[in-house]
Amino acid sequence: MARVYGIKKKLLLNNVDEKIIKEIIGNEDLVDVIVRMEKLLDPDMMHEILDSCACGGGQEFLKQCKKIGKDLTGKSLDEKVNHLNNNIFDSEKIILNGNNLLTGTLSYKGNEKYKCVCSAAVKKGMTVSDLTGDADDRAMPLSYCFCCAGSFRRHLQLQLSVELKTKEVVSSPINSKGQKPCEFIFEII
Repeated sequence: MARVYGIKKKLLLNNVDEKIIKEIIGNEDLVDVIVRMEKLLDPDMMHEILDSCACGGGQEFLKQCKKIGKDLTGKSLDEKVNHLNNNIFDSEKIILNGNNLLTGTLSYKGNEKYKCVCSAAVKKGMTVSDLTGDADDRAMPLSYCFCCAGSFRRHLQLQLSVELKTKEVVSSPINSKGQKPCEFIFEII
């Protein structure tokens, strides 16, 4: 997950000027950091940095993803997508679009609202997932969710045995106060 210290590290690795890094990190409030990244960085670089901050889900989960991919070897992409949707996923759904795109949706619900499972701290005493409720009057910019999209993308790549690139973050509970699920569009490359 994209935490302030991880973002700072990735900014350094991408040779962003230290003065700009200092301005981006500022007060270390994660919502403010993302807003400043949107203003000061090229969108592709920002998306790449946030994608690279994605959590993996743990070694055991990654092993399960690889096993699913191995078990589906030889099946068409349509068959793989149908298998995942009907046999593996509970709160996830993927749709194979006709234009070399794949739409992925994460629909975690709680108390009639969509919820976010990100546990990164926005500021002391508040996590990203708290932004789906009334804990803060701000909404996280959608670009933050390139991190979660990167995690989902990596899992799908292992399960489907295809290379994907995150094309767009369509919606998120942390940008809609819990009114919309996480929805991502991935390009099959």
